[in-house]
Amino acid sequence: MATYAAYRHIELDKVGYSKKRVRNPPSDIFNVMSSSAPGSPQNGTPHRSRNNDSFNRLFGSPDSSTPRRASLTKQDSSPRNPVTGDGVVSWDSRPSSRNTPRAQRNPVTGENGHGHEAPVMNGKAKRNLFNNKIMGEKDCESLDVCITDQEREHAQSALAEFTKGNFSGCLQFLSKLENRSQDPKVCHNRAVAEFYKNDQKKTDTFKKNLNAVFTQAKMKQDVIDDVEQCVIHYNQAVLLYHQRKYTEAFRIVDRIYKFIEPMEETLARKVCLLLIELHLCTQQHTKALTLITCIENQFVNVESKIIGDKDKNTEKDKKEQKVPSTDPAIEAFRIKLVRYRAKCYLMTHALKSAKREIKAISTIEGSNTSTLCLKAHLEYLRGSHKNAIKIFNSPPTDNINFKEHGESATVIFYNNMGVIHHALGKSNLACHYFRQALKEDQALISAYSKSENGDTNQPLYTVGGSRYHEIMYNLGIALLYAGQLLQAFDCLIIAVQRFHRNSRLWLRIAECCVQVHKASNEVDFNIGKRQKDIVDHTVGVGKHRKVILTSNLSTDMKYSTETQSYAVPVATLEFASLCLRNALLLLPSETTSSPVPLLLLPGGVQPPPPPPSPGPAPSAPLSAYEVAGLKNSVLVTSAYVSLCLGDYVMTLGHAQTLLTQPKISGAHKLLANLYAAEALVLMDKLSDAVEHLNLENIGDISLVIPREEPNEDIEIPMNTRPQAKWFPENVSSAHAVLQYNLSVALAIRGEFSKAAELLKKLWQSRSSTCRIPVHVIMLFLYIELQLGHAEVARSFIKQCCTLQR
Repeated sequence: MATYAAYRHIELDKVGYSKKRVRNPPSDIFNVMSSSAPGSPQNGTPHRSRNNDSFNRLFGSPDSSTPRRASLTKQDSSPRNPVTGDGVVSWDSRPSSRNTPRAQRNPVTGENGHGHEAPVMNGKAKRNLFNNKIMGEKDCESLDVCITDQEREHAQSALAEFTKGNFSGCLQFLSKLENRSQDPKVCHNRAVAEFYKNDQKKTDTFKKNLNAVFTQAKMKQDVIDDVEQCVIHYNQAVLLYHQRKYTEAFRIVDRIYKFIEPMEETLARKVCLLLIELHLCTQQHTKALTLITCIENQFVNVESKIIGDKDKNTEKDKKEQKVPSTDPAIEAFRIKLVRYRAKCYLMTHALKSAKREIKAISTIEGSNTSTLCLKAHLEYLRGSHKNAIKIFNSPPTDNINFKEHGESATVIFYNNMGVIHHALGKSNLACHYFRQALKEDQALISAYSKSENGDTNQPLYTVGGSRYHEIMYNLGIALLYAGQLLQAFDCLIIAVQRFHRNSRLWLRIAECCVQVHKASNEVDFNIGKRQKDIVDHTVGVGKHRKVILTSNLSTDMKYSTETQSYAVPVATLEFASLCLRNALLLLPSETTSSPVPLLLLPGGVQPPPPPPSPGPAPSAPLSAYEVAGLKNSVLVTSAYVSLCLGDYVMTLGHAQTLLTQPKISGAHKLLANLYAAEALVLMDKLSDAVEHLNLENIGDISLVIPREEPNEDIEIPMNTRPQAKWFPENVSSAHAVLQYNLSVALAIRGEFSKAAELLKKLWQSRSSTCRIPVHVIMLFLYIELQLGHAEVARSFIKQCCTLQR
């Protein structure tokens, strides 16, 4: 009776949202464990200078120490016991030498008090987030022996061999530390060396070794008591990150970040990069922007120059002016932060700011793969799809392959080309690119196999490199638009196995089911094509000839006759109802405030348990405006499915809820009134149904929710979704549908004369811009027969319908 509009939001995997991994140079796994090897040049890397009792216990105090970062106090030169650590003052209990008291800055919200004098930090690329260093812990009371010169020599040799990449030699020297075989630090370093010896492939074995170190040192995995414990917790977080368990990794890094001040520089830089990356992986782009600003203020812009008048030595006449750092490590870290900021600007649609950051990156790095992806993503969001294709077709200056970087440039190219062509409305061509990306991704992963003990032959940095489910999601959306509904359903069912908390994904699956049930209602408005279906057949000849009309113009099957459970993933309306229920329950709240960041939780307060992982990725986070549109789509589709399944009470409930929404498009308002009226008619509440069929209820049938007055500071990007197709396509046809449904209600109520007059006016008003459904003819014939006008009905049939013998 009523019509259905296929109204969809399209959100594909982000263009340019790629990660560049740079191969790691040989690591300094033991530069915390011992001083530089004899004869090696000093590169200015500071060593751990406080609370490092295990270092002094094992190898004695270094001959010279490099001062720590500008924000820390001077090094402790007081005498101390090399075993127990007596005489050491904790870093957080020492009086600060700053003239201005320092207030804590929250890296998520950006709330701060006074200015910061923060340490300088550097970082690795994503695949090098693993901190291949010795684990620190509190002094073990069971160790009573002093460190011998031979043990110190073995440790220095182990460090030298590890730095050279000779991991077997490193393990040989570690095995000579027999008296320290139970030391958690030595056990941790042995586990790291073995992991690197196996080319970072035996991930499960390394994880078990880390858990054994936790047990041996009697450390809790959910608590960090000292800065010395940060290394092993960081390694644990990196394992979870590569396994794409972002929520668990996020909690660990949050705990580590509390010790960022006394932390060794190299580890502190990696912690900051991992924290930013986890914000991006969990779609918290706004918080990531605030965190990046905080990190820059704390760890990059720390060198200052005091300029004052030579004749005036008072403090108030001195000015502090920040100058850029000349340290290559700091500059490289700053470039990484700029790249992260550009990604955040793109995902928050701050296109002008993103363009500024991308231009700065291009000046420094040239046209590498990462920069090209950022440029193409910018053009894509601006609606310049041809420019985005041109950028992707230009050759990059580097080559990213899966075996070395954990990501394939070929997969990135095919996926992003598919996204762009889908935005151009070329859904079939987009499907081709997505299939090529899927084929390439599967070929890369199939090259690795599992060993007998369960370990994979994949290096750690390739464990989470597959984008199988994201590409399946994109392919499913493209197939849905291309009209290949069953194939789209199969792809989206695979994607939802990972992204089961994605409300929009459940809606897409329901739309596949709905369109399998009825792909479009436009054919019902093609009277020339459907009029032959009105007459079923004729019997007799001459004056005894009888015309047999069809019993039902609609061939839709409303109820499933199969005995299987509704929960079986089959493209039926019953399964669609379950999907829509999930979509409604998983809708993000428009008013719920963000949870309190872990860094702000007071002492003794346990944080809430993490939500089940994985999260709602790969969809981008929704604004309040988009949440309103998504909720309206779920409600209108739920009303249609309930109506087809005969659940009229649920239909009326969904339709009335939709009509009470503060933000609603004209198309959704039309459908809500139609579905509510039909449900009320079937519930024998005709008077209430007539109220929903008032023409004044419909002023437009646009698919866009009216926006409030736009803020000049907010940039609204170009629409990257293909134009949605649905029918009726204009207000005149929409009014014709309302009048037809009103005629049905009047006929059921017995007011045949009024219904007939309304249908005559409706028939006379039909035109190319005002199309009416074929059901009008059937209703007119029924009313004329009820009024006893058989000759009028026969004449109308001869005029409009094709008689079949």
